[in-house]
Amino acid sequence: MLRSCKPALLIGLDASVKQLKTAKHNLTPFDFANLQLVRAAFESLPFRDRIFDAIITCYALRDSLDISRAVSEYGRICSDSGVFADVDLGKPNNKLKRAGSLFYIRYVMPLVAKVVIIGSMRGNPWRMIVPTYDALPTNSVLLMKVRRHFTRVEIKEFLMGGLIVMLGKKS
Repeated sequence: MLRSCKPALLIGLDASVKQLKTAKHNLTPFDFANLQLVRAAFESLPFRDRIFDAIITCYALRDSLDISRAVSEYGRICSDSGVFADVDLGKPNNKLKRAGSLFYIRYVMPLVAKVVIIGSMRGNPWRMIVPTYDALPTNSVLLMKVRRHFTRVEIKEFLMGGLIVMLGKKS
């Protein structure tokens, strides 16, 4: 994002100190004048109302303890002409597609991850995705939650609905 968009300010947010330290390490080649790392929870963002023109989450919203509250916070801090984008796992509305996604997430993804990371770290962090996936609302329910705070919302589903890209605009 720093290379392609050149934002005036980019804020990386996570509740985990370890994740923020990893982000800082990975971003060392960049000028930190326009990058800030903030430790906070999605449900209680430490920012003023309507301060951001764009809010982008990638594989993070599903980790929220209260998705409705997190989306409400995104709506609160998004400017009147701002946008909200979310890329994440999806929970298809169709039960058969949902079963396929769950099978992939529960059995295939951890196996592939284990093979890819073998020897580079202990354990398999991908196993933590299953509980967050189980807690996810279906794609249509998530869409409803976002529509409460953003006027124009679109969702694109990929991999039979198991991957979503959502875009919401304030006006």
